[in-house]
Amino acid sequence: MVNIEKITTRIVALPLERPIQHAYLGARTQFATLIVQVYTTDGCIGFGYASIESVPMVSAVRCIVQGLAPYMRGQDALRRESLYERMWQLTVDLLHDGAVNLALAAIDVALWDIAGKQAGMPLWKLLGGFRQAVPAYASWTLWRHMSLAELESEGCDVVAKGYRAMKLRLGGSRSLGEDIQRAKALRTAVGQDAIIMVDALWGMTVDQGLRLAQALAELNYAWLEEPVREGDFTGLGRTRAAQALPIAGGERISRVTGIDSLAAVVDHAILDAHHLGGITPWLKAAAAIETHNLPLSAHSHPAVHMHLLAAARTGAWIEFMPWWDLLFIEPPQPQDGVLHLSDKPGLGLELDESAIARFNVGGRE
Repeated sequence: MVNIEKITTRIVALPLERPIQHAYLGARTQFATLIVQVYTTDGCIGFGYASIESVPMVSAVRCIVQGLAPYMRGQDALRRESLYERMWQLTVDLLHDGAVNLALAAIDVALWDIAGKQAGMPLWKLLGGFRQAVPAYASWTLWRHMSLAELESEGCDVVAKGYRAMKLRLGGSRSLGEDIQRAKALRTAVGQDAIIMVDALWGMTVDQGLRLAQALAELNYAWLEEPVREGDFTGLGRTRAAQALPIAGGERISRVTGIDSLAAVVDHAILDAHHLGGITPWLKAAAAIETHNLPLSAHSHPAVHMHLLAAARTGAWIEFMPWWDLLFIEPPQPQDGVLHLSDKPGLGLELDESAIARFNVGGRE
């Protein structure tokens, strides 16, 4: 057996190169990230993490991980299903959404990293290895707060970097007319060959979503993501029924049991292993999506999700954001808009301890 010896946690505050304006948070300047490492008795170390904007909030996730750690020690690290059930039952009184899922995900990802390392295989191949490369779209820019000139400049910069796809954020306080103007400006700037997705960030009514989808279809946009309030499957279904533009969504799904409801109202599923509670439930959710033959993309966290999408038959797009690159020595980077997976075992990631020490805000426990 490969037994768990200990679990350690650290918190780092990773700075953003440029602030992102948020309607409620104000200027987002960092991502507070909980680093979790699972040590086994044979010297293997698995890496996982959870990330949100607030250090106090991610500290709550850390408390849950620390509460689970004593119950994981001495357990066989390769019995992931058994360990997941143990963690699930231990956190049942906290409910299985939000902070609990992030804590479970951080440990579960580390256990899958261990599994790959023990097998001497990269995770994407251990999971089935359907493909060794996944297309990525640029998603670190084109924000709501940017001016028209900034959108045009940033869009051209994305194309110059070799990406053939990008995501524009719309919705919020601007009028529908202003949003359409912004979409037109970006399309003109980057040309007709660029693939552009739009994320409305749950900020529209059904009627607004329908009208925006129709306008975006005329501009040759690829999809409209999350047009209505999170969890409003009826509204999503009504928006999709118009068949104006493919409707994408699902990144906030936190339970596998929500997949059937999602699959009925979207054309393109987007899942997040951290929100679902780890790779173990993500694989089950992805299998459910596959039964509907829907394309499947991932939300954020490309260093983890690239392995999962590479293993999925209907795997589509990686959402690329470089916000966690500082954690790693030689983090995975798209080449001409494509992430190529290596044969390094597990997640294939090496932590940059000097950077972690520089950005550490929570010690090591």
